[in-house]
Amino acid sequence: MTEPPISQLADSITDAVLASVVTISSDAIICVDDEQRIMFFNEGASATFGYTADEALGQPLEVLLPERFRASHARLVDGFGESGVRARRMGERGQISGLRKNGEEFPAEAAISHLGSGDKRVYSVVLRDVTDRRRAHETQRFLAEAGETLASSLGPDETIQNVTKVVVPRLADACIVNLYQGGPFRGVAVAHSDHARAADIERRRIEQAGDFSESHPVAGVIRTLRTLVLRRSDDPNSNSERALAELTDIFDAPPCGAIILPLSARDQLLGVMSLYREHRSYDDADVLLAEEIARRAALAIDNARLHELVQGGIQARDDMIGIVSHDLRNPVNAVKMLAAVMLNRDRSEALPPEVLEYAGVIRQAAEQMDALIRDLLDVTRVEAGRLKVMPRPENTEEIVSDALRMLAPVAADKAIVLRLDAPDDLPDVMADRERIGQALSNLVGNAVKFSPPDSGISVRVSVLSGEVLFSVRDEGHGMTSEQLSHAFDRFWQSSRTDRQGAGLGLAITKGIVEAHGGRIWAESVPGKGSSFHFTLPRGRTV
Repeated sequence: MTEPPISQLADSITDAVLASVVTISSDAIICVDDEQRIMFFNEGASATFGYTADEALGQPLEVLLPERFRASHARLVDGFGESGVRARRMGERGQISGLRKNGEEFPAEAAISHLGSGDKRVYSVVLRDVTDRRRAHETQRFLAEAGETLASSLGPDETIQNVTKVVVPRLADACIVNLYQGGPFRGVAVAHSDHARAADIERRRIEQAGDFSESHPVAGVIRTLRTLVLRRSDDPNSNSERALAELTDIFDAPPCGAIILPLSARDQLLGVMSLYREHRSYDDADVLLAEEIARRAALAIDNARLHELVQGGIQARDDMIGIVSHDLRNPVNAVKMLAAVMLNRDRSEALPPEVLEYAGVIRQAAEQMDALIRDLLDVTRVEAGRLKVMPRPENTEEIVSDALRMLAPVAADKAIVLRLDAPDDLPDVMADRERIGQALSNLVGNAVKFSPPDSGISVRVSVLSGEVLFSVRDEGHGMTSEQLSHAFDRFWQSSRTDRQGAGLGLAITKGIVEAHGGRIWAESVPGKGSSFHFTLPRGRTV
């Protein structure tokens, strides 16, 4: 017997391997004849469409397509066969819709090719189910949109309403959020894909006493702190069916599915979010997505509550500062006035030296108290956005000279030299003269405080396009990057200070500059001093 040649044996092996690969491929591979009847149906196609090969063979290709595409698809395949193109992608952007045996539609990527001609033509389709990929993409997009919606408000009430808007209708036909508010869990937010139904559910929730019976699904989640998934069952006595029946207090008939989730943040139960579908159930992917939304919703609600508490505390503090500062000014002014009378009044009999010394200390202390009160009032106005400035064209050189003249004696006490570096033809700036003088005095005063004796402080003025730049540089110890990041925070002082003042000067200065439409920033290197810079708009020319 003559053995086949090596080339023929190799071809046979190649054909066998290829047939095996095609048969077991996870992608659906389908061949149809020129009448578009299925003549090959691999294992991937069976897994994708739900038909066995025996069930599919001989069937028209249209059984694998949604009915609305069948007529047009047949014409397109015929047209492709008559064209000169041997292979191409199918559908728009290479995607089509398939139909499983159970009636479920799914998205797929597909390509088609053909061999032969006329009535001997064979078409081959390679198809891949992209349901999971599309769902993953849609889930990521949904979570991104949900995060944006949940972060769009820091008010607790609006945040809770946003929670329901996030999940309806994407994840549920209806959503109810119950929160613990110092008493029973109460429904505080309701949404339904039908607004009229939402109003009806809201009315029913209000009519409820507020407590749930022990068998109610929400009560079970409160007890266990675990997600509860309810699906319709053929057994009317199943736990799921009984739990769904408890929901007739909300719906006229039990829903087809429900996911009830605890809303927990910082190991504390805030409430419960309930999702309901009236016409279809939930799958495992839905549950995972709902749990992620619940986690984000709980964080958003908790953050909104904390923000409200912080804002309430800030408002209460600012109110207290305003009231106390206002009420303190009268007695402080009285102390200042009486101390001045003791020091300045002509007397037939001079006061003892120690009395005059004490009176001077009293007046100095009262002036410091008055300055602190002004700072407290200013910083409160700055943070409340109520700091008023009245800019007008002012002589830049005069503003700087006045600030340096006022602080020259303080600098001289530490043998510190104040140097001014400015061009001769400085333009005017738009400034509230008193406020900008205050800002410059704060910066130069800080530089004096942090500069060692026998050093220098440079005040420089530069002209920019449309702005004038003011810079104050000292030769002190400088600040680290961490210290520099807090330089303009109120009540903050660097560890290198001797705790003089209340740490309000730079915060006030920042508020003043920004109220003028200017910019302010600082630069520092440990051991090499610090520089503070701010800009003001140039004065308008008439």
